[in-house]
Amino acid sequence: MRKLTVFWFPFSCSFLYRFLHTGVMSDVHVTEHLARIGILLDYSDGRLLFFNAERGLVLFAIRHKFTDAAHPTFALEKAGVLTLCMGMELPEFVKHS
Repeated sequence: MRKLTVFWFPFSCSFLYRFLHTGVMSDVHVTEHLARIGILLDYSDGRLLFFNAERGLVLFAIRHKFTDAAHPTFALEKAGVLTLCMGMELPEFVKHS
C-alpha cells in the first residue's frame, strides 16, 4: 500500500482534515474539534477507516487489497502531544457494517 498522509488545518469556526492517498486529495470539513480520531485497519477485508472516536462518524475510508505488512507511522509537524491508545474495543458502528 502506498503512503496515506493526513493533514489538519484549524480555521476560526471549523476544522479541515486533508487525506492524501495515491495522489488523490480528499478534504473533510468538521465544525467541532475532534479530541480523538480512531483508525481501524481491517486487513483481511481491505478497509482502512478514520473516524470520530467519540461519535462514531466516519471521516475517511479507503479500500485496498493488502498483500504485505502494514506499518503505521505517526509524526507531528510542530511541537505538540500525540497519544496513541492501542487495542481499544471495536466501535459499535463497525460491528454492524
